[in-house]
Amino acid sequence: MYIPQTEPLPTLDLPEPTLHYPLMKALRSIIQLYARALKFREPVLLYPERLVRTYKDFTDGKNRMIAGFRHPYGDDPQLTAYLFHHVMPKAARKIGIKLPRFTHAHFIYGVEVPMWSGPFVRWLLPRVGAVPINHIHMDAKGMSRIRKLFSEGTFPVALAPEGHVTYGSERVLELETGTARFGFWCMEDLEKAGRTENVFIVPLSSHYRYGKRARPQLSRMIRTMEIECGLLPKGSKLRTVDSTDKAVAQRLSRIGPAILSHLLAFYGEYGGLPVTNGTESAPEFPSADTQKVILEAALLAAERMLGIPCDPQKKAILRLYTIRTAGWDRLFRSDLREMTPLRFELAKREAGEAWFAMCHMELSELLIYVDFRNIPAEAHFETLVEIAHNFFDALNRLKGGTLRNRANIIDKYPVIVPGEPLNLNAYREKYKKDKKGAMQDVTVDLHDRFERCIEEYRHEFR
Repeated sequence: MYIPQTEPLPTLDLPEPTLHYPLMKALRSIIQLYARALKFREPVLLYPERLVRTYKDFTDGKNRMIAGFRHPYGDDPQLTAYLFHHVMPKAARKIGIKLPRFTHAHFIYGVEVPMWSGPFVRWLLPRVGAVPINHIHMDAKGMSRIRKLFSEGTFPVALAPEGHVTYGSERVLELETGTARFGFWCMEDLEKAGRTENVFIVPLSSHYRYGKRARPQLSRMIRTMEIECGLLPKGSKLRTVDSTDKAVAQRLSRIGPAILSHLLAFYGEYGGLPVTNGTESAPEFPSADTQKVILEAALLAAERMLGIPCDPQKKAILRLYTIRTAGWDRLFRSDLREMTPLRFELAKREAGEAWFAMCHMELSELLIYVDFRNIPAEAHFETLVEIAHNFFDALNRLKGGTLRNRANIIDKYPVIVPGEPLNLNAYREKYKKDKKGAMQDVTVDLHDRFERCIEEYRHEFR
């Protein structure tokens, strides 16, 4: 299904980020069509005044604003862009707050995004003022560019405090402290310049709901996975559509363990896994520790292929970042012109090895965040769709896919919940005495506000 990358490519050299207003205005004119292509239907914005008033104060020069959006699905940056260009201005008109005619945000994105996303995104990102960040190598030039953006950017800054996709919209896991760090740097720079603006972080929590057509679409997706995992014979037809959430949950509860059983057989002796000859030797319902052991085996396989020292005590997500960086360094190279013909042939082999190593890494990302064994009791339909997409994503990645290939076949009705804005200047005194402690306090409080956003969503729709 997916062709391995066995040809190294030249290092990407993106232009400096800038704001190309004619381009952005042209994109804005078609943003609703783009949203429809992404299966977004008209979003609901709860408590719009929290976002609109903070944005208004930013444009009036009263504050600096950071939009911290949750990243549970993968297409959250696109939804957030749609929010700033279409949803927020519409909400502002309804509540009688006048915003500038053109609203926008500078996005912070992972440096690896242009590598896997394709030529159009590589061309677009720097032209709409988006700025890359590297999770492993924090170069001085890049950090200086980002720091300046927070205090002097024409528009607010949008970033994901989770740092990566987390595959669960109704649970908030560990946040990175980078959002707080950037906010405090902005506060410092404003003070040095004699400016009086406060720095606010606006939490944004997004959730997807689904229409009537979702049930048959979900049933077909589940049937495909059942066939892939050997739970149904090849060519099985969809005879009935699951009419209840319980029926959907029962089918999903067989798929997750089936995926783990296949992985248990595949990884064999890696990470201390028992050797099996095939899925028939694997347990029907893997134990609670099996997923953790498979995760360790997948990380170890990637590290061995790339020659990365293994440290089981290191956080899995940090090991994943290291693998990803090493893999991209073998696929996108700055030394191709200096290579002899023989060295280039060896570089092709390195590229192929990197591609397969990153297949282990892509699986690891899901194993970190997705529970393949347990379907939550009394799970709502939206949660079941989320789980099904994650399982389907896992099967795609085992065949060589990435986040870019995530299934997008069911119409989504987004609900966006802005949290109460968090004023970083309230932590000024703590920051002067204990910078690390202040960043941790802000990160914990931001986590709590995300949790409250989820509760507000549940109160409104459950």
